[in-house]
Amino acid sequence: MTFDEKLKARAEREGSPTPEGFDDRIANRLQSLPAPERPTRRLPLRRAVVVGIAAALCLAGAAAAPTVISMARGAINYFDSERHTAYGSQQDKFEAYNAAVGLSQKNGERTLTIDNIAVDDSYLNVFYTLTSETPLALPSTDATPAEIRVSLSAPHFWAVIDGKKLEPTGTIESEAYAVGDRTLKGMERIALTRALPDEFELLLYTGGTDAIKDAEFQFSLAVDKSAVAVESLSVEPKIDFTVYYSTVNRRHDVRVERVSISPFGSTITLSEVASDPFTAFVLRDDQGKYLTRLPAGSIGSGILRDRVSNVFEFLGADTDTKSITLIPIASDGQAHRVTGALNALPLSDGTKGGVTLKSLDIREDKAVAIFSSAGAAQLTTMQFYLTDQTGKDLKLTGDTYLDSTIDRETGLITSTLYYPQATAEDLAKAHGVTFWQDDPLTLLEDQAVTIDLQ
Repeated sequence: MTFDEKLKARAEREGSPTPEGFDDRIANRLQSLPAPERPTRRLPLRRAVVVGIAAALCLAGAAAAPTVISMARGAINYFDSERHTAYGSQQDKFEAYNAAVGLSQKNGERTLTIDNIAVDDSYLNVFYTLTSETPLALPSTDATPAEIRVSLSAPHFWAVIDGKKLEPTGTIESEAYAVGDRTLKGMERIALTRALPDEFELLLYTGGTDAIKDAEFQFSLAVDKSAVAVESLSVEPKIDFTVYYSTVNRRHDVRVERVSISPFGSTITLSEVASDPFTAFVLRDDQGKYLTRLPAGSIGSGILRDRVSNVFEFLGADTDTKSITLIPIASDGQAHRVTGALNALPLSDGTKGGVTLKSLDIREDKAVAIFSSAGAAQLTTMQFYLTDQTGKDLKLTGDTYLDSTIDRETGLITSTLYYPQATAEDLAKAHGVTFWQDDPLTLLEDQAVTIDLQ
């Protein structure tokens, strides 16, 4: 029985039907589970804030009186660890504008504390600490890298804003790491599909489903961000456009709901009535520069008449950007291998709109690769393998696992190949490296749409 099948069976056994959208979330989580033979692709784990925040802890369904918490520059202890974080380059931004919340709730042996909260036009960020009176039970097996096991055990937050549930997007952006065997510190970024007022009520809760009645922890907050002038740019153009793929006779009727350029991330929100919504596009600014689009999942309409929104993050724009152009792309979905010797880096095949392997650090239990991208590239989770002297994939003892993150400031991709059971004899046979490069994309310029931002 697979991991998601176990979760569904447990929900049915306990009388909690699987909610709409649950399969999409579990599918995204499962992308990080181990592959028995070779690394698997998975989706990415996914500001300046509030000057005043009133918060109350919701216990046993009864809300206490709100307590005002003032905003100020201050440290966020999530970043105290020396471990790699995809958001480390943004630490100064988080710490320049954050609210120290410090609210806790206990459930059985576990206590969850909301340490800090940050919100702007694009994202609601939650920093938290989970502690347990006994060692935390981590999913998967002991052979699975600790980083992946901890990530899978982290709580997931749902949000209700002004009484309306914030609909999830296709990507769960979260990180977590262990401090000993009884403490877990984590961060989750919740993408915003709509602009928030200066003052709003926020209910944060955790659980395996989006049903509040099944929540393990609940926190009720009243947020006031009116006193902070955040340098951001947000428009809601409501532009409708059509993408048509003649080769497969397929049509997408899409709406640009929103574009937001904020200190902690820039996003474009697209909506569509479709079970398999439109996601194949690149972005270009008014200066002709292609904007890096981060890998992201999407959710479709379970009921054909329902419109669903998906949020896609991109890099490279700022508040001076006058416009961005969305260009649909056509791709056969094919990719080719790029192979080279370990001493021949950087490695690239010169594909227009492709990636370059800049460096590779081979360690005892993992190899860490750094990639850059250029041009009209549709980035995916970067996969790479070590090769033997014949150029074939190196056979390693035990399972292998893949993780990939993107630095929001530099655009560099850090891809990690874990091989916890590999031997020194295995690694001694490594002579080269190979990665998969997508075949060149076809830009459908005649179907492009430009969104004015100023």
